[in-house]
Amino acid sequence: MAQAVTRVVVALSALYTLVFGVWMWGWPQSFAEYVNFPHHEHFLHDLGAFHLGIGIALVAALVWRDAVLVALVGLAAASLIHTVNHAMDSHLGGAASDPYVIGAQTLVAVVGIVFRARHLRMRQAKEQAR
Repeated sequence: MAQAVTRVVVALSALYTLVFGVWMWGWPQSFAEYVNFPHHEHFLHDLGAFHLGIGIALVAALVWRDAVLVALVGLAAASLIHTVNHAMDSHLGGAASDPYVIGAQTLVAVVGIVFRARHLRMRQAKEQAR
């Protein structure tokens, strides 16, 4: 029973976080008006990116039981969207190098995902061979 309740809570939290992340990222003006604070497009794009990363990590937690893999998937998702933000919002400020620096973080996370997934598959294969 506890496991079922936990899965429902994680799924509902993922849905909630993803919906708000999409709203912040896709319609920042609308979200700013809803929560009644000043509109700052890039800030809301970034906030949406990180909400989406958390939501994707929650979904990943429903699929995988490995905390490191789940954390890396969430980081990679948030980083990728954050990279896109800095590329599309470059006219709003920031350094020209921002998309590349943040994009490098995305690549590091993806490399971590690949190696962690490979490690988990090899460990599972060894356990099944016993």
